[in-house]
Amino acid sequence: MQKPRFAIVLLLLAGIHLILESSFVKAAAPRKPDSRIVNGREAAEGEFPYQLSLRRQTVHICGASILASNWAITAAHCIDGHERQPREFTLRQGSIMRSTGGSVQPVKAIHKHPAYDRADMNFDVALLKTADRALSSPLGKVAPIRLPAVGEAILDSVPAVVSGWGHMSTSNPVLSPVLKSTTVLTVNQEKCHNDLRHHGGVTEAMFCAAARNTDACQGDSGGPISAQGTLIGIVSWGVGCADPYYPGVYTRLAHPTIRRWIRLLTKL
Repeated sequence: MQKPRFAIVLLLLAGIHLILESSFVKAAAPRKPDSRIVNGREAAEGEFPYQLSLRRQTVHICGASILASNWAITAAHCIDGHERQPREFTLRQGSIMRSTGGSVQPVKAIHKHPAYDRADMNFDVALLKTADRALSSPLGKVAPIRLPAVGEAILDSVPAVVSGWGHMSTSNPVLSPVLKSTTVLTVNQEKCHNDLRHHGGVTEAMFCAAARNTDACQGDSGGPISAQGTLIGIVSWGVGCADPYYPGVYTRLAHPTIRRWIRLLTKL
């Protein structure tokens, strides 16, 4: 989901990090990437036309979302350390299957947010540029998702949908072959910070969401969380997956520093 929950530098390392995670850490603990939808439902074909599988050397490592026909967005921790090797990455679009269907497009350039901090996962966002019109489909199976306005607020207890191919349980670190989704509720920012205070808390560039017995997890990192057709966040980090005591943490895309950076690069 370094401090990731939904984050993944390497998928196998993410699984190891979760095993080592302790709920009783007294000092701020490293955050772990998250990469699975726990207790979710299988998506219908075409239900999430903006959803992408980010692949490194043909292997799924994270989720991503389409912003325009030549721009996608993911978590910075997914590409951290490899932003100068965009040719190692591809994006599968137009399929609910993780490894088949749709089409696979090469990444031409990677832009990691300049304020990203791998120590606390702040500003955990990156932009991926492809060839013109690469992220599109005449059949309508591929489409961009709307971004929030600069500074747009996220209200408490708003239903939001998170989707991905990540692990299906903490004890069974196997990626889902089919795209899954689940509905979570946004968490009050102060409560979110207090719930995670032993793990460093959250910044204004983050927000939390949670629901009983369901969550995003390893492999879902970088993927979308949306509300009312708007991409409000990116799966970022957390403490375990579907833990009743710890909400999931997401990058807040409406944060002025993030949203203006996106607009500067993409004109969106």
